[in-house]
Amino acid sequence: MSELYNQVRDLLYLEADLLDRQRWDEWLALYADDCVYWVPSWLSEDELGDDPEMQVNMIYIVGKPGLAARLHRISSGQAYAESPLTRTAHLVDTVRLLEHDGDSISASAKWMTLSADSRMGKQIRGGWYEYELRRTGDALLIGRKKIVLLEDVIDGAVDIHQI
Repeated sequence: MSELYNQVRDLLYLEADLLDRQRWDEWLALYADDCVYWVPSWLSEDELGDDPEMQVNMIYIVGKPGLAARLHRISSGQAYAESPLTRTAHLVDTVRLLEHDGDSISASAKWMTLSADSRMGKQIRGGWYEYELRRTGDALLIGRKKIVLLEDVIDGAVDIHQI
């Protein structure tokens, strides 16, 4: 395997692990200041939303300050749907490098998350991730993350640490 592939895979694994351990500041540090975090909605059985500015989204956050604000609500108990905070275990696999052009890298992966809390019990969700990564010095940062949920109907709340 190539060195670049190993770096991308390790970044995706690290991101999942930081979410599971609720190490929010370290997770946020993986994102570029102008990042986009997007979970599109299914428009029909076979059509996924492709325009976050004009269509309904499950989650659409532009910029690191928006992610930081969401994390604050989750970790401070201000997010009612996340009190008490859900415990998670992310599994990330089938990591693929799609494109590499200079310091820009496109990658994808499949994911599955087990979430557990006292109100909803256990929930399993899955789908795929699409990433646009940027090399800055020796590090890779997440410039854009698109999370596709296989489910088109969500039973309960879904937040950024659960997917």
